[in-house]
Amino acid sequence: MILTQIFHRRGEEKAMRAVIRTDRKISGELYRNIRGEVWKMRHTLIPVLHILIPALGILIFLLYYSFAAWSDEGKISGYMQALSIILPLAVSVICAMSVEMEEKGHFQTFLGVAVYRRNPLLAKWAVLAGMGFGAVLLAVLGFAGGFHMMTETELMSAGEYLALACVLWVCGMNLYLFHLFLNLKFSKSISLCVGTAELAVSALFLTGLGEGRWQFFPCAWGGRWSGYLIQYWIGNGTVSAEHAAGNLIVGAAVTVLLWCGVFLWISFYEGRQCRD
Repeated sequence: MILTQIFHRRGEEKAMRAVIRTDRKISGELYRNIRGEVWKMRHTLIPVLHILIPALGILIFLLYYSFAAWSDEGKISGYMQALSIILPLAVSVICAMSVEMEEKGHFQTFLGVAVYRRNPLLAKWAVLAGMGFGAVLLAVLGFAGGFHMMTETELMSAGEYLALACVLWVCGMNLYLFHLFLNLKFSKSISLCVGTAELAVSALFLTGLGEGRWQFFPCAWGGRWSGYLIQYWIGNGTVSAEHAAGNLIVGAAVTVLLWCGVFLWISFYEGRQCRD
């Protein structure tokens, strides 16, 4: 009996060591893939676009707001809505450029150097989402600083602007993964067409047409949630806690389905021919 227990414990210890070694291999390969993605993108237009697009957006809106007869609340809300509307198309362009690099190498560096098939996609997603976070921070906080100097008013604090940036980024993470899937599975043309359609949908769903529907479309999440937060902070919030909780549950379910579907699919991915 005692010998049986000893052998059983030793078997459990060996199994635990094997699991730990496997986890270390996966995390080590993921780290190498992330470094590789950074090196591949550093000499492309992708990092530049993550700086140039927010900077141009800030400049255009501040110039327009310098003479527009809008209220300060309307200007902030309008800028955040514009960011949420343009985000899907910008993400589709960025993802198309990133996957196009893999097409030029016939997906050899994307698929041929990885033991764990999910790691290359996860690494590309992490790097693009990280750049996206920096771009959203620049777009929101840069606008906040310029708007404060222009109007000399402080309707919202720096922390509230930071919260808006985080909301836009979290809502946009699903878009990066979705458009990476479209580019890998189909083509950049499909991704750009879907991104253009998402731009239109996100704009329409900011109106009454989106009631009861926007929760199922990730492209509409950023505009809706940022709008709710702004209205709440300036004292005009009309969204109940129950309604917000229900929307969060739907969004979480859509996110889980998207993530599980894409990472299950990538396990069987063997690349594709470029037909663009």
